[in-house]
Amino acid sequence: MTESLGTVKGFRPEIIEAGTCPATVVDIKGMNGVHGPYAMWLFQPDGFSKDAQPAGFTSISAGRTSKGMEWARRILGKSDATDMLYGKDIKDKRPVVDWGAEELSGKPCRIVVEKNYDEDDEAYRNLVTNVLPVADDDVDLPGIEALDVADR
Repeated sequence: MTESLGTVKGFRPEIIEAGTCPATVVDIKGMNGVHGPYAMWLFQPDGFSKDAQPAGFTSISAGRTSKGMEWARRILGKSDATDMLYGKDIKDKRPVVDWGAEELSGKPCRIVVEKNYDEDDEAYRNLVTNVLPVADDDVDLPGIEALDVADR
């Protein structure tokens, strides 16, 4: 005797509005693409369900000026830079750090999130475009709008 399958529920990620919000690093996964290996960084924004885990992408470069290196420094408290160029225009030398899921999972930070419409899937998607150090409560970043979790 066969049974009716029932409903297969498709996964629909919780989409958050564009802006800056506090988050925690969930994982960093090694991926392979057309141009070689890269890292997919997964974040859990504070105040949102586990269905809202936007991703950001970097190379796996260990270079001092790589985006992944600067994101790691910011998360580890080794850089207070907040620029969108990942510190490339900062003249002082910042430390080289080891980074990956082992070093960064569970660490707090702030993420800059974009909300984009995907024409192929006819749905909105989130993308993390930058990672910032944990905020001091009295610091306001010029040109970066914070997400208000209470207004969702």
